[in-house]
Amino acid sequence: MRKRLVTTSPFLTGLKLLAILPPVGIGWLIYLSRWQWLALLKHPRQFGRHDPLLGFIVLLMGVTTLNLNHRDYRSVALSVLMLFVLGNLWLLCRESTQSIAWHELRKFVIQFGLYIAISGFAFHWLNQVLTLPTWLKFLLGDLLWGYAANQNRLFGSAYNPNDACCLLLIALGLLLTQLSHESVHPFTRWPLANWCFVGLLCVGIYQTKSRTGLMIMIAILMMTAYQLCRHHRLLVTTILITSSLIIWHVFPRSASTVTALQSRLTIWHNSFAVFKQAPFLGVTYFGFARRYLQLTGTYVPHAHDILLMLLASFGILGGVGFIYLVLSSGWHLTKYWHQYRTPNLRYFMMTLPIILAYGLTDFVLSSMQVLIIILLIIACWHHEQQLSTNSLIAATSHR
Repeated sequence: MRKRLVTTSPFLTGLKLLAILPPVGIGWLIYLSRWQWLALLKHPRQFGRHDPLLGFIVLLMGVTTLNLNHRDYRSVALSVLMLFVLGNLWLLCRESTQSIAWHELRKFVIQFGLYIAISGFAFHWLNQVLTLPTWLKFLLGDLLWGYAANQNRLFGSAYNPNDACCLLLIALGLLLTQLSHESVHPFTRWPLANWCFVGLLCVGIYQTKSRTGLMIMIAILMMTAYQLCRHHRLLVTTILITSSLIIWHVFPRSASTVTALQSRLTIWHNSFAVFKQAPFLGVTYFGFARRYLQLTGTYVPHAHDILLMLLASFGILGGVGFIYLVLSSGWHLTKYWHQYRTPNLRYFMMTLPIILAYGLTDFVLSSMQVLIIILLIIACWHHEQQLSTNSLIAATSHR
């Protein structure tokens, strides 16, 4: 027990700092992961088909290194360093799931979402009352990354409203999955409080004013309503149809929807043009913004779509590798659900599609906070697969 506390306490501390003091938490987790690559070299069997995400990261590092032929040394070096840090963080998250229970991690992610919502309202009030120093706002995650027009949107400690929305959606998905099924580890012991937290997360998502996020939130709520009201689905359908008639009137930034869609389509079209400039090796992760600027005269940090960003940054191999990861993960998730139907699988069947759906309209992996949380969830799914496989092997050997 003592060994478990020694190995997990620094990691849990890093996760808490990730929510409250993001730069400190990110730095601490990167520091904890610094020697993970050595541990991998000592146990090379962990690499390969048993860990496709690690193989994908190594593939991206190899593709990026080949870009040295283009003599863009700075972008190549920064991109390789970023992928190296990403690989170490993945190994750290994967190791942490061996000693930290899923319900503990799940509770943390929900608390993280609640903190984003609460801190978003608190920071908005504080900024009207007094002027906080820039260094303090940066430490708290309250220094906006993005356009000045986004300042009236909630983002709490996540720096950006779209990143905050993604984290809020993940927290909402986990909490609703827990409430729609009996759980031995409830978020709180008071059912009414749980539903109040659901309401707070929904208000937070609405206040981020992310149109994609709100649509995903509505889809999640509809799924949960059908699960909880199995015997009254006709009534639920009638209520949902009636409610949909007034949704447009309260939809955030509805006046600029057409303009925003046209802007996003333009970014996607230009990002694909960047990919066509270097279809085999890409332009590297940190080389994307420079190539986009050279092509269009406009600065855009990323492609606002995970597949297009991977294609443009890492070429065909990056895009094909990502598609393989998505399809294989979906196939394994469906397979394990039909075979085992363990309660934890419900959480992954809810959160992984949320992450993918939001990634189709925005590249939220550019946020280290979002990236670490997603790595943690994928690591838990990886651990669940291992447990299910081991239990099947053990059951077969006893026959």
